[in-house]
Amino acid sequence: MDVAAVVSPLFSFLGVDNTYLRLIAEAGLFAKFILLLLLLLSIFSWGVAYDKWSLFKRVEAQTRAIRSSVSRMRSVHELSDLMGSGFSGPLMGIISESQKVLQRMGENVAGREYLIADFQRASEKAALDALSVLEKNLVVLSTTTTVSPFLGLLGTCWGIMISFVNIGQAGSASLDVVAPGIAEALIATIAGLGTAIPALVFYNMLTSRLRKLEGEMQSFSISIVDLLEREVRAQQVAR
Repeated sequence: MDVAAVVSPLFSFLGVDNTYLRLIAEAGLFAKFILLLLLLLSIFSWGVAYDKWSLFKRVEAQTRAIRSSVSRMRSVHELSDLMGSGFSGPLMGIISESQKVLQRMGENVAGREYLIADFQRASEKAALDALSVLEKNLVVLSTTTTVSPFLGLLGTCWGIMISFVNIGQAGSASLDVVAPGIAEALIATIAGLGTAIPALVFYNMLTSRLRKLEGEMQSFSISIVDLLEREVRAQQVAR
């Protein structure tokens, strides 16, 4: 397959001179291998970033809707209305645990207080499980951020080495001799940075949103505990 014929339209669309495409086409096999690895890492990182961005957007919308509904509730029993309302996301796991606590509540007031402590532990586990799902595949971005510059540096060192080999073979350090190796080295450097920088930006933005969601889950769990404690006090007064 003619790589130049395939990639040339893309370079033209981006306004990139075909000279750069020719440099890639004339690069050595090792340099092309490095560039291929960087291309695959870039594709994977952009794919993960898009997938996680969409997922976080949905989860954040569900979180806002659930918290808005719960903020208007005065009894923990009203949470059961949310179970069949079509809501989803990490907060629903915490609500599910609160319903289990309500089902286990008996006439023993002390027992109810212990159940609230059980709910706190169960809600923490539900939050950790949800975070584990949300964090899935973020390692692709962190790995791309870490590995890409080193792959680019490896290609750079290889290109410089090729330049020195050419000098030794030609017995001259003219531009025609050193230029191919230097160009190959710089292309690898640019590709490494071009792969790592977007992955780093995506990773920082997504982890920031993940930490925000973690805080939302902790705050929501405290709100549910308040409703459960209010239910315990109401039952104590009723007795």
